[in-house]
Amino acid sequence: MATSASKEEASSASEEEQQAPSASEEEEEAHSASEMQQQQATVDKAKKWIEVALIRFSEMLEAARRRRVKDDLELRCLALLEKEISHIIASVTAVSPQHADEKMMEWLNAFTDTTWDTLRGVSRERHTLLRRAAQCFHHKHRYLYRLVERFYQIAEHPCRYRMPPQVAEEWAGLRPINWLGQSVPPPSVHHYQSVYLLELYLSMFPYGYMFEKDQLIMKWWCEGIYCDADEGLFYTSGKKIQEKLDICFSNLVCENVITHAAANPRRNIIPDEAETWQWNVDHFKHQFLASTSAELGFIFTSDKLNLLAVAAADHGKEASRIPRRLALHHNDPNMPSLLQKVDLSQTRSLAVSGAVSIIGVPFSKFVNLVVLDVQGLENFGDDDLLRICTSKMLFLMYLSIRSTRVSKLPPEMKELRSLQVLDASYTMVTELHFIVFVATRLYRLDLRGTPIRQVTLPKQLRWLQDSLDTLLLGDEGIINSAAKGTTVSHDIRRFSSLRTLATIELSEQPAFFVKALGDLQYLRVLAITWSFHQSSDRDYCEALLSSIERWSHLESLTIHCGLGCSMEFLGSLSEISSKLQTFKVTVGIFLGVPKQFCWLTDLSFVQITVCKLTDRDMEILRDIFQLKCLILGLNFIPREAIVIPSVGFYKLQRFSIDCPVPWLTFEPWAMPHLKYLQLCGCSTSRITIPLGISNLRSLTEVALWYNVRYANSSSVKMTVEALRKEVAKCRKVYQVVGLFINGIKQDDVQAVDEETQNATEAPSETGAGAEDAAQAVHEITEA
Repeated sequence: MATSASKEEASSASEEEQQAPSASEEEEEAHSASEMQQQQATVDKAKKWIEVALIRFSEMLEAARRRRVKDDLELRCLALLEKEISHIIASVTAVSPQHADEKMMEWLNAFTDTTWDTLRGVSRERHTLLRRAAQCFHHKHRYLYRLVERFYQIAEHPCRYRMPPQVAEEWAGLRPINWLGQSVPPPSVHHYQSVYLLELYLSMFPYGYMFEKDQLIMKWWCEGIYCDADEGLFYTSGKKIQEKLDICFSNLVCENVITHAAANPRRNIIPDEAETWQWNVDHFKHQFLASTSAELGFIFTSDKLNLLAVAAADHGKEASRIPRRLALHHNDPNMPSLLQKVDLSQTRSLAVSGAVSIIGVPFSKFVNLVVLDVQGLENFGDDDLLRICTSKMLFLMYLSIRSTRVSKLPPEMKELRSLQVLDASYTMVTELHFIVFVATRLYRLDLRGTPIRQVTLPKQLRWLQDSLDTLLLGDEGIINSAAKGTTVSHDIRRFSSLRTLATIELSEQPAFFVKALGDLQYLRVLAITWSFHQSSDRDYCEALLSSIERWSHLESLTIHCGLGCSMEFLGSLSEISSKLQTFKVTVGIFLGVPKQFCWLTDLSFVQITVCKLTDRDMEILRDIFQLKCLILGLNFIPREAIVIPSVGFYKLQRFSIDCPVPWLTFEPWAMPHLKYLQLCGCSTSRITIPLGISNLRSLTEVALWYNVRYANSSSVKMTVEALRKEVAKCRKVYQVVGLFINGIKQDDVQAVDEETQNATEAPSETGAGAEDAAQAVHEITEA
């Protein structure tokens, strides 16, 4: 009985302990309440400073108007500051304690500090800020403009676009990738908040739209919407931002948010890093991004304009009635009237394309644009560009008129004083007067695919020679040796900050100009044309060698050669940048694989043509540890099979071989990560066939190219049949491999019966069949 009573007492005591809060729980609740009070105090403090700042800037703006300030920039900057602060205060007013986490507090403190520093620097007696405003584009500090830029960055910080918990969970669920093999914990919600605006920005593109990597990164950069939690709230280095954005792009590719566009069915479809992969946004992700962007008020597309107009008429919440970004890709007869009802003064990014009526887009109302993209807009011509240049878009940093009907860049472009990126590629522009950019700090200029054949640089460059980072000229890919590229004047050597220069014509330049290019010591990417007479002229060869040895930061070198060019002189290079990742020589011929490849540890892309391929050459290629893409031309007919060994080529993903007789044998487990194999060329005589393709365990696509005139030859039929059998074997055993012949996908490849294989398939070893083939090749070469 005593035992039973004691158990009941113990049970009762246990229940009381469970019901009564412990001391530690009470302390946690008190601490949580204290934190909540501190956060609310921070929010109230920030709101107070914002209100003070708003009053002060309104007073300054009114004073400037009363004095009838002639400089429009002063009024524009002050008006924009007033608008930005109003935009921020509307967001902060909606902040509740549960939103006020660590990152939100950091954002509010940064805004408070910026506001305080700004107000402290403004003296009503001296009118310091107003005086600086009048000349901010003529002084290196550009004080007021930078102030506008900083407040815009604060307004667009991810903390202002607070992600609802259910959206955050859904967002995280879209990333089932293995983060560094689980060696570190998966990213937190704060990580997603720091990059999800970049992802939302993808909904600016219409569904199915193909874009280039640099296009997107430049837009991200100009928008200023990226923030890395590890680096603080803001960046100061533009190049550092781009490096981080490049990593973000790669992550989105790994997560299949951004995917490769369908390959263009043509020969030589393996571009290198310096050329243009085409990308697009995954269909399902695009739908999710578009709906989420509209929900957060981040981007409004054509089909959301109705909602925007209704919100503006009903005076809805700030984020719902002020479009920061508009993507107009579908023509709507009601669009002009809808746009007239909306306040567009705070719109920072505008994309218009397709058949949208240019008349219905009131460019004059988009006075504070930062990014304007009219790529592919039908009927956009010279008059429309002139209208944009004269609309006083003083803050415009990015302008794309790519693939439009524009035929000239007007002198009025100098009015776009903030312009940093201009994409005029694939237009009808025939000449370029660089003088229109002298007053700007142009960073990137793209003129590829235009009829421009000469670029003349002015004597007075001012800031331009220090700001220009990328100059893209000429055409994409292999340049016809008979066609003329784009030449630049000798003043190009004065562009000390130039890091990308592609593609310039050197065939008509003197040798001293080739040597002077070595003064561009910060070059990362270079593409040039090289003629036959230059490859046989000692002065030219020594000049090019001298420049290459001085480009210590070079990461990509592309040389488009004329027919018959011998590039063997490059083998005498005593020094070459250890950072080189891409080495591409088209048409030009080497005796063998350059020995310099042995010490280029970062080399990932190689395109060369050789006159022989020895065992030593094969060893050099297979031991390039980072090699991911190899385009190998053989300027000879092999006398024996070229054996691809099972060792080496550990990271190779794409392999193309151009040879009259693609006599290849792949050993088991060769090229373990190869995904794409391209064979170019067939002979009209009896030759051997490529063997062992089924040993390529990661293969997903095989492409064969041959001259259609020989489609009925026995050698072509034999090669095609052999590839069909190899691909069928792959499909039967372990994987689905696509087969393309002259760019046409073969959908009729069937698994080959074992008995049929034994009866018809050539042996996989280099035995008697190979000896017969070698004899046939010997007869061909002797003839």
